[in-house]
Amino acid sequence: MKVRRLFIILWLAYFCLPARAKAQGINARNSGDAYIASAEVWKLKKDSVNANGDIRKAISEYSRQGKIREAAEAWLTLENYYAFFHGPGYGPRIAYYEQALKLFNQAHIKNRASDTRRILGNFYLQSAGDWKKKGDSVKCNSDLRSAITVFLKNGQDREAAESWLTLENCYSYFQGHGYGPRIAYYKKALALFTRAHINDRAAATLTVLGDFYKEQGRHKEALSVLNQSLAMYKKSEKIDLRRLYSVLGDVNRKLGNYDRTLEYDLLSVKAAEVAGDTSLMVGYLLNRVGTSYANIRDFKRSLNYFDKALHFARKKNELDGIIIFSRNVAMALSAVGRPAEGYRLLVEIQRTYLPKDLNNRLIIHVATIDILTSLKRLGAAKKYVDTLLRLEQQVDKADFRRAAIWHSLAKHYSATKNYSEAQVYTTKFERWSTLSKDKSALINALAIQYKLDSAKGDYVSEIKNYRRFINLRDKMYSEKKIWQIAQVDIAYQTEKKDQLLKAKETNIAMLSKQARLQAINYKQQKTTQNLAVGGAVLLAMLLGLSYNRYRLKQRVNRQLQLQQAEINEQNQSLTKLINEKDNLLEEKEWLMKEIHHRVKNNLQVVISLLNTQSSYMKDPIAYQAIRESQHRMQSISLIHQKLYQSDNLAMVNMPAYIGDLVQYLSNSFDIAGQIDFQLDISDIDLEVTKSVPLGLILNEAITNSLKYAFPDRRSGSIYITLTMVTAGHYELTVRDNGVGLSVEIDPVEVKTLGMSLMRGLSKQLSGTFSIINNNGVTIIVGFKIVSSLKTGY
Repeated sequence: MKVRRLFIILWLAYFCLPARAKAQGINARNSGDAYIASAEVWKLKKDSVNANGDIRKAISEYSRQGKIREAAEAWLTLENYYAFFHGPGYGPRIAYYEQALKLFNQAHIKNRASDTRRILGNFYLQSAGDWKKKGDSVKCNSDLRSAITVFLKNGQDREAAESWLTLENCYSYFQGHGYGPRIAYYKKALALFTRAHINDRAAATLTVLGDFYKEQGRHKEALSVLNQSLAMYKKSEKIDLRRLYSVLGDVNRKLGNYDRTLEYDLLSVKAAEVAGDTSLMVGYLLNRVGTSYANIRDFKRSLNYFDKALHFARKKNELDGIIIFSRNVAMALSAVGRPAEGYRLLVEIQRTYLPKDLNNRLIIHVATIDILTSLKRLGAAKKYVDTLLRLEQQVDKADFRRAAIWHSLAKHYSATKNYSEAQVYTTKFERWSTLSKDKSALINALAIQYKLDSAKGDYVSEIKNYRRFINLRDKMYSEKKIWQIAQVDIAYQTEKKDQLLKAKETNIAMLSKQARLQAINYKQQKTTQNLAVGGAVLLAMLLGLSYNRYRLKQRVNRQLQLQQAEINEQNQSLTKLINEKDNLLEEKEWLMKEIHHRVKNNLQVVISLLNTQSSYMKDPIAYQAIRESQHRMQSISLIHQKLYQSDNLAMVNMPAYIGDLVQYLSNSFDIAGQIDFQLDISDIDLEVTKSVPLGLILNEAITNSLKYAFPDRRSGSIYITLTMVTAGHYELTVRDNGVGLSVEIDPVEVKTLGMSLMRGLSKQLSGTFSIINNNGVTIIVGFKIVSSLKTGY
């Protein structure tokens, strides 16, 4: 085969190169084809430069001869060569296809122009995806708009509509969650889906538009487009109404239409059952039904649905769902007169799952404060209130989660008779409820406000706010609405019972069928018995043959035993080799421990020498420099001590190491009873290459705080945390509540040895280093660990 391939290459090289073509007298009008053939030879030789050059010569020759179609096809060949030699870079490939499209249009070759536009549109989409990954929003946006233009010219409405949705996704990725442009993009997509009569995609687009309007507080517009979506889904063969019913329930909940809310929430659960959905989404849908029952104050039913949702989340081991549903179960327990059970559930969730995410911590703290307040355990609630106030500072000002925080704090401060603080948070909560048009939240705000007015003796405001509360509550919970909700519930429960009856009827039919099958089986058994007698006769005949086979088998077994003996001998040899390997591994582990032990001992000798040297020092600056060097060496020595004392010779356990380092520095500076250390260290193991710079940074930061933050033996605290911020990203924080840096000193411009060391070591970690001077000094080091990190999360 190799000889044959070489012969073909040589033949092409001889007869097809342009020079050869001219030498052989080939007509000039065929020289473009000769260049193409030559390029194929260069491609086989993997010579991209000559192959590219010959294709471009072919294009020039075709253009000179007026062969527009051939020139266009040559541009497409050039794109193919680029992909072959250079991979999927879309910039040059798009340029080549644009040249080909221009020539196809010029020659009025419509079918090839259409094919080229279709592929060119897909190239633009793929190129936009690459720009998105590279973080270039301008080029991503430009390529998507080019794809839309190409698709529209080609009559590909569906592809153009999907590109508009991709453009919305690109905007959301780069610019955040501003709904104006996103709604505009979805409207463009909707128009194209509608024109192409793609009803399922048009309905899905309308559903998302309704969700956008809902988030903007434009509830009536949301309701209108969602009803359009429902009507369009009925025209489509692909029907999945889970999200649509869920959003419709949300919108009606915001409008206070609790009868419609419950109806749509129950329909969303039914749609999930029809779709055979067993994902966590079912848990969220059940949670919505529980919320609907809670809104109409039917807490027993709401507790039942919240319990089902929590069961789903625990089965899937999904932390966010567990936190949200546990909060709802706890609040429902409190509403039915079992707040102590709700509190125990929240404590269990905190101990079991240790939530670190800001949203999950907010949910747990708000719920715990509400239940402790209802239990009149106001002292126990205080630590959660203090933490919640700190967490509030991390939430964006426009974030809806602030409303839940304000509501909880308003109720707590009102219960503790701190009416001034209660008024602050009640006012914020009422203002948010009004702006967001959340009638349920506004009822809760007014309920707190009129009670505050009463406590402050402002009876005019009390009567005014009480009337507002009563009027709004009566509108929300009128007898007619309660009757409508009951009818929805009765209809749902009746449908459930009908389904059970149908299932029972099906089971009866199956049992009857089984009885008939058993009668048939009995007849078959009788036939089988008759056949068994005949079989016994045949069996006797087979026994004679079997004995003969048995004799043959004995001879074979003797041969196999001899082979087995050889195999056993080989196994013994292998076992010996494995034992020798295990001994070598044990020796290696012992040697590694011995190395770490000796390094630690050598560092201790150096520390002792420095200690001896310091006793002869008269200059306090030199004495202090030696003491600081001792501390730095001790921070490294502790690492090697941890390594040889641990079973894992490659990783250092950071909680244990940081605890020992803090204890050593505390003893060295003789600050017992003066400075309090607060540690919050996640269960993290680091390699030695990461542990040493991190330990030195800790040593410098703690030493600086001990030396300068608390003059005249002033008491105070030093807080040390090491946590995972996001997946693979970690943050070390050392903060004190001491005197801080002087206002004349710019933390960034400090050039001391300690600061220089910390900055340099942070770069060694490929991390970031920052100093904050606010009520003390805070040092923050952020770093990333790719593969060699093991955490307890």
